[in-house]
Amino acid sequence: MQSQSSLPSQDIAAQVGPCEGANGFVAPGFEPVAHAFAASVLSGEALGAACTIIRNDAVLVDLYGGRKDRNRDKPWASDDITLVYSLTKGLTGMAGAVAVSRGLFSYEEAVADIWPEFAAHGKDRVTVGEALSEQAGLAAFDFKLTLENIGDEAAICAAIAAQEPNWTPGDHSGNHAYTLGWIASELIHRRDRKGRRLPQFFAEEIAGPLGLDVFVGLPSNFDRERIARIEGFGMQDLFIHHTTMPWALTFEMCLPGTLAFRTLNNPLVLAGPGALDNEEFWKVGQGAAGGMASARGLAQVYNAFARGGEKLGITEQVMETLRQGHAYPHKGLKDQVLTADMYYSYGFEKPFNEWEFARTRSAFGSFAVGGSLAFCDPEDGVSYAWITNQLGTGKWDDPREKMVRDAFYKCLENRS
Repeated sequence: MQSQSSLPSQDIAAQVGPCEGANGFVAPGFEPVAHAFAASVLSGEALGAACTIIRNDAVLVDLYGGRKDRNRDKPWASDDITLVYSLTKGLTGMAGAVAVSRGLFSYEEAVADIWPEFAAHGKDRVTVGEALSEQAGLAAFDFKLTLENIGDEAAICAAIAAQEPNWTPGDHSGNHAYTLGWIASELIHRRDRKGRRLPQFFAEEIAGPLGLDVFVGLPSNFDRERIARIEGFGMQDLFIHHTTMPWALTFEMCLPGTLAFRTLNNPLVLAGPGALDNEEFWKVGQGAAGGMASARGLAQVYNAFARGGEKLGITEQVMETLRQGHAYPHKGLKDQVLTADMYYSYGFEKPFNEWEFARTRSAFGSFAVGGSLAFCDPEDGVSYAWITNQLGTGKWDDPREKMVRDAFYKCLENRS
C-alpha cells in the first residue's frame, strides 16, 4: 500500500511560517489553526499530534508536531501513523457502508438472517443498523480477552452470538468498545463471496483503492519507524487529572461488576488503554479499537465520503442514510456504558444537542479514548482528523483538539 506523498490541492496551501511547535502547512487565512495546534505541543499537553483538514477537495490544514516516542527522542514526521483506538469504529462504519452499497446486506435486515446463531437470548429481531448503532446490548461479553486469543475471531464471534444482551436491544445504546468491530466483521465474512473478514475487506475495498495509510490490521511490511508510540494513563490519572469524563463513569470503570468495568476493563486492558500499543494488537485488525492511521489518511478517507462516496461505490441511498442517521434508541440517548448521552449511528457518532462537533447535522465520524477525533460533514464539504499519541483523560471535546477545531471553524467563518 503506497504512502501518501501528496494530498489533493496541496498547492493552494502555504508552508507554516515561524510557528514553534507546528510543522506542515495551512491555507492562507488559516494561520490561527497552526498556532492553536502548536499550543498543546509547546505546553506539553500533547507528546505529539497531527491534524489534517480538507474542504471540497482542497487541503486547508496539514500539521504535525511534537515527539513520537516516550523517550522524546524522535520528532513526529509528516506521514507517521499511530494507534487510533475508537476512531477505528468510523473505519468499520465505512466498511459497512461499502458492504450495504454492494448488496451484501441491508441496514434493515435482521442480523440473525445473516448469522443465525446471533438469535440467542432474544436477539433475533436486532437489525444490522441497530447492531452497528451500538443498540444491540452487547457492550460487555463474557469472553475473557488476552493478547493470545484476541485474534481468534471465530471463537470471539461465537461468544458474542451466545451472549445474553446487557439491555433489551433497541431500548438503549452503549459503547460497544470492542464488540462492534467483531460484529461487523462477522456480517461481512458471512456474506462476502470471498469470505473476507473486516481487515482484508477494508484494505482491499477502501484503503487500497484510495492509496491511504489507514489500516485495520497493520501489514508486516509496514515500516515500524513510522509509528508514533502511545503514552497512556493509569486508573489513578482519571481522578488526579480529571477533566470532562463523567464522574459516574470514572467510578464505575474502577468497580468490578459494573457495565462500564466489564466493557472497558476486559482483562486485556487492565493496565489502561496504553497497554494496547503493541505489535500483537497492531496486527490483529480489531475493528473497534485497533486501527492504525495517519491524520492525512483519516482526513482523506473521510473526504471520499464528504464528496459523496462515488470513489468507493457508495450509493446515494446509503449516503443519505448516513447523513440522516439511525433512529434514536426507544428510551433515549443515554449511553449505558459511558453514563452520558451519545448518538451512535451505523458505526459512527453524529452531532446532537450536547455535542455539535460540526456545523451541520449531516456530519458523522468518531472520537476516541485519549482525545482524537475524525469526521466528515457532507453538507459543509469538510473532512477533519486530529490525532495524538498522548492520551488525555476526558471524553469528547478534548481541550487540545477542540481549540484546533474551533480555530478552524472561526477562520472558515471569517473567510466566508
